[in-house]
Formats: sequence, structure tokens, C-alpha cells
Amino acid sequence: MKIGLFFSRSDGVTDRVININYLAEYFSRDYYTFIVDDFFKTAGLKAILSEVGKNSFDAVVLAGDSPLNYRNQKSAWFIIEQIEAMGINSNKIGFANIKEQVALAHPGNPEKATEKARTLVEVAIEKVKSAHPVKTREIAPHPAVAVIGATPGSMLAAQRLLDRDFKVYIIDKAGQYRNFSDNKNRDKITSVITFVEMHPNTRFLFNAQIDDVSGYAGHFNISVTTDNQTENLTVGAIILANTADLDFTREIRPLVHIDINEDGLFKPVNQDTLKVFTNEEGIFLLPDDESQELAQIVALGDSVAFAATSLLEKREIRHKIEVSEIDEELCSGCGTCVKTCMFRASRIDPIKRVSVIDEQRCKGCGNCVTSCPTGARDLLAYPQRYLTKAIELLAKSGDNSDPKVLAFICEGCGYTAMDLAGITGIEYNVNIMPLGIRCGGNIDTQLILQAYKQGFHGVVICKCPDGDCRNIVGNTDLDRRANLFREILRSRGINSENLRIVEGLRKGNNNCIHSVMELFHEISNGGGN
Repeated sequence: MKIGLFFSRSDGVTDRVININYLAEYFSRDYYTFIVDDFFKTAGLKAILSEVGKNSFDAVVLAGDSPLNYRNQKSAWFIIEQIEAMGINSNKIGFANIKEQVALAHPGNPEKATEKARTLVEVAIEKVKSAHPVKTREIAPHPAVAVIGATPGSMLAAQRLLDRDFKVYIIDKAGQYRNFSDNKNRDKITSVITFVEMHPNTRFLFNAQIDDVSGYAGHFNISVTTDNQTENLTVGAIILANTADLDFTREIRPLVHIDINEDGLFKPVNQDTLKVFTNEEGIFLLPDDESQELAQIVALGDSVAFAATSLLEKREIRHKIEVSEIDEELCSGCGTCVKTCMFRASRIDPIKRVSVIDEQRCKGCGNCVTSCPTGARDLLAYPQRYLTKAIELLAKSGDNSDPKVLAFICEGCGYTAMDLAGITGIEYNVNIMPLGIRCGGNIDTQLILQAYKQGFHGVVICKCPDGDCRNIVGNTDLDRRANLFREILRSRGINSENLRIVEGLRKGNNNCIHSVMELFHEISNGGGN
């Protein structure tokens, strides 16, 4: 496999601690290596694309900034899209986070930091080698939008959508839309409300119960019951406007899978620059806060309408089908995956008697992988073979005179916690090794035993807080298996107290890094296996 390995000096931040030149030379023996000043700057991206264009790479690894930065910074995902446009499959683009989780975490130990960075690059290379290419599907977006929550802001957003000739469904559990409580603001949007009420493309669904949501950006299916009549709506985008209602959030979240904040309300991707965007493409947030100035409320309505129309006015929307895969030769058709899937994405084919995945519902969370008794399931992005090899690579790195602790960090919360540790200046021992996973619910007994077999003295699993798992029950399923994990460790003479399962972030507290550091110090001072 021909792999292009690109290093970023991160505008000098990473380069001050890690010897980037050494890493590039080390890996040049087996891979094509190239160094840029900063991935996110025009010159850096142009240089990468030029090299990808000149070489027939099978995969690309970006060693530098956190992979979360490509998703959480405005337009940063453009870098990945450009690499994909050069013919690299999205599952063959890997990341080695040597900035936040190495350079910023170990500023006083450049030699060991460079060695650790080398290991994280090896792990990223293993990932693109092991992960199967993902399929893509192009669909023409449906020209309709569901606005859930009939708030003043939603009427303002609806006006913009209707003006662009979209069909708009305004759905609310109440019997009518809610107007401003302030008379002056109410008078100022009277004409807007009249426009929305009279427009032929508007449809109000009041006293409504949303029963189901499936599909993806450009083509969502929504099952709605009003007056004991159930109907199915097809829309290209969804706007959640009733964002200040905690009961509404609890009710709708299992259907839309949006992250929530510490108050239990939906949170955007980025509060500063991506305020109306969520982690689910095609589902947007319209903050509901009448205490703001009217101009700000209007601006947010315009912003969310623009975000929705920008998506739906594309000729086609390209979807990555990042589902779990099934080995039909191993599948027994037992139906365990059907019972454990929160998204109703699994069923048993009545003729072949094997499991079948509904691509429009599957979130690739991996809960079915862990629960499958025959090992017939695997994740495309995090195959078991990769995770096993990554543990082996991480165990070989570090200082053998100190204990080693492995931190499994989930995509939803744990990874953010480890990034924040470096960003906020928390320094910790280089023998604390991070390994990103899809969800805490992916962790099984074999992975934990593999960690101890390879030489780790302790394991910490950083999961999402209760009630805030992107995969709904991934964290609670992990908690249910915790006693089994500890019992198996004890049966093998391993100190079960050296396995910790903690919430990554909670109310501003970085439980993940503090728990990892605490376990490391306990083992250093006399604990262990």
C-alpha cells in the first residue's frame, strides 16, 4: 500500500517540542513523507494536494492537529474533502494527533515526546491499512424542511425558506405557534407571520407527536401523529427550534442523536462559529431565546435558513456509508444485534437467516459488534484487527522504568477531554497512551485483556456522561459490562482496581485526564498487577 504521510509543524507549536524532521526521515524508509508549516493554511493545503496529485497514493495520513479540529472549526473539513476529491477514500485518510495529545501534553520532554509521536503515527498508519474503504451514495436532496418547534424564530426561518421555494412543515406538540411575549417585537414580525400562514408551501402540524426519524441529509423520513392520524413526511433537512425545552429535548433526542450540554439541552458543533450546526449533517439548531435582541433572533433565523438551503440547493449530496459490516459465514441469525440496536438498523433476512443492515438507520456505533456472540460484526472505521494492533504498538512505546496506562477515549467525549488536557496546559507522563475508539460501548473483554497482555499496568475508559452518549446507550452498556470485566481480570490475577471507567467531561471537570493521572500515580506508588 502506497501511503502519503504529511506532517504539520502547526505553525511552530508542534515543532517546538517534537522533532518533525526526524519523524519525516524515519518514516521515509517505507512511506512518502512531506512536511508543511500548517495544514489549515492555504500554502500547506496546496502543497498537500499537489503531492497527492503527483503520486498514486492508496491512503493519506495527516500527522499534526487533532482530527476533531477538522470537524469543529468552520470550513476546516474542506481539507479532507479536497483530499477525497483527489481519489482517496475517506476511510483511507488517517490522523495522528501529535499536537494536542503529545506536543502540548509533554512540552518539557522533547525526546520522549518525539518517540511517542512516532508511535501515534504508526497507529494511524495501521488504521488506514486495516480499515476497509467506505462506499458512498449520492442522492438528490428533497426540497422540503421540517421545522420542529413553532417558535418566533422558526417563523422567521420559515419565511426565508419559503422565499426560496421550499416546502416547510412547522411541527409542534402545542396547539398553535408561539409568538413573542413582547408586544413591540410581536408587532415587528406580524407581516412575517402573515406571509408564513398564507404561503401555499407552508403546512402546520400542531398537537403533533413525532414517532420516528430515519434517513440522512437530503432525505429524512419523519413519522408524525396528529389527531390520532399518522403520516410519513419526506424532507431534506430538519431544524430543531424548540431548543430551550428540556422535556422536548429528552423526547426528540433518541430520534435525532444530537449532542447535549451539561444542562441537558442540545449543543451546536461550535458555539462561536458553528452555532446552528450539529454533529448530524442536515439537522440544524435554531436557538430559542427571547431575551436576545430582535436583530440577533432574526440573524439566527436567517443563518439556519441559509445553512439548510445551502445544503438542499446542491445538485447531489454525497453520503459515506459508515456502517458496521457483516461476515455472513459467521452470522448465526440469532438476532442479538436486532435486540441491542437502538437505531433499529438491524433485522434478520427471513430467507438467508443472516443479519441485514439498514444503511439509512445505522450510525456505525459498534454496539452490535460488541454484542455479537459469533464475531460476525465489525466496524468499517475501527476494525477489531486495528484496535488489537494499536494496543500492541502503544505498549511498546514509552519509558519501561515507569508503569504504562492505556486510555480508551471515545469520539463523543473522551477524545475532547484528552485534547483539552493539552490545550489547557495539563502535563502528564509520556507513558499515558491514548487510543481513540468509536464509542465506550465498543469496548469488550478481549481488548482489555489485550492491553494487560501487551504490558499495560492500568486501563482507563473515558466515556460520555450519563444521558449524553451520542449513541444513546453506548455508555450505559459499557457500565453493564464493567463487573464482568473486573471479574475476568481478578480470575487472571490482575488487580481489577486498575481498570477505571469514567466520564470524560462533566460540568467543566476533565475527569478523563485526572483519572488517568491518578491511576498512573497509584500504580507508581505501589499498586499494579
